[in-house]
Amino acid sequence: MRDEAFFLAEIHKALMPSTGCTEPVAIALNTATARANARGTLRRLTLTLDAYLYKNAMGVGIPGADERGVALCAALGVTAGDPTARLRVLDHVTPQALQEAKRMVAQGLCEVRTREDVPDLFVESVLETDEDCVRVLTLSAHTNIVRVDHAPFDPYVPPRGPQAAQPIRACTLQEMIDFASTVPVERIAFLQEGIDMNLAVAQAGRSFGLGLALGTLIEQGVIGRSPVSEAQLLCASASYARMSGVSMPVMTATGSGNQGITLLLTIEAVARARAIPQETKLRAAALANLINVYVKSYTGTLSAVCACGVASGLGASVGVVYMLGGGEQQMLGAMKNILGSISGMICDGAKEGCANKVELSSGLAVQAAFLAMQGMSIGRHDGILASDLRTLFEHLGQLVQEGMGDTNRVIVDIMQGAAGC
Repeated sequence: MRDEAFFLAEIHKALMPSTGCTEPVAIALNTATARANARGTLRRLTLTLDAYLYKNAMGVGIPGADERGVALCAALGVTAGDPTARLRVLDHVTPQALQEAKRMVAQGLCEVRTREDVPDLFVESVLETDEDCVRVLTLSAHTNIVRVDHAPFDPYVPPRGPQAAQPIRACTLQEMIDFASTVPVERIAFLQEGIDMNLAVAQAGRSFGLGLALGTLIEQGVIGRSPVSEAQLLCASASYARMSGVSMPVMTATGSGNQGITLLLTIEAVARARAIPQETKLRAAALANLINVYVKSYTGTLSAVCACGVASGLGASVGVVYMLGGGEQQMLGAMKNILGSISGMICDGAKEGCANKVELSSGLAVQAAFLAMQGMSIGRHDGILASDLRTLFEHLGQLVQEGMGDTNRVIVDIMQGAAGC
């Protein structure tokens, strides 16, 4: 039986503000740390990434930059990054720093490599100067810098054998519901700050791209106004804005801004549409965050499936059921409705098109919750589904970790070919 402190710590650990997509930002944080620890004038920067992180940094917008690319992310960390700012490392990119980063890339000073035999989040930079050589290693989480070494250093060797199970897996759905229902509301009031942060980005995104187009269709009556469309509008607007590189922070969840947007703004949209009390909304958001953490413990930090659907969208759906007065069975029903629908939606890198997946995930999250409240859910024997929480996500984890082991490589090959790499 886990106590209140454990659940609060899991939520706090999962949430963090980020300016820009978290994969290029993780690269910039790593290389900014290398620059801060190296003496002398830069000669060369070598960056090694896992294929999942490389995929997500290839084509997404970068805060403060008018061009894209993995090498530019790395170079901006060197010329503009604040290594103390965590995921807001690129909050203050000046025109001069951007031009210097472009010069580094143009002169071939930034080499980018990928590596297959590493965890699903791996960043290694080696920064060589005329006086020094520094290596920085990031593992498993975007801000988890585990080593800063001066040459000579030994090559990184991945750990062998099974990894320790994450504590959240030992929790039951009822324990998480009980926590969300009984925790003093002032201890989860900080969740409103994340909601407000993401609402500000959604407002900025209403004026262009998918946010503008979707808003127009709702105003024209092509798409009916409902809790589903309200969630889609908020989430799509925010996601498109941040994927474009807008220099505004969002509250991430389990290392992803789009997951933070899907999780928090789906719940906010339904709370507004159904006049849900503030306290109930915050308790729903706390529960949704715990479900998101639980799911990601099985799928991994990065994977070949879109976590906006199967993790944060699914968590948001559980939160919506909570706001509607549903219990454990309705929550399991909502989860089955989602996993039985979009468990195979792939992650093909971070870019503006992710906003369409966020729109789909948020809308389905709301629909799945309302269907579950009507007693309608996909049967427990359908496909990869199961009747209990643990088995349901053991199946999903097996699908992602084993069944889709080669999917990411194929996605990266296709993306590199399309980009002319």
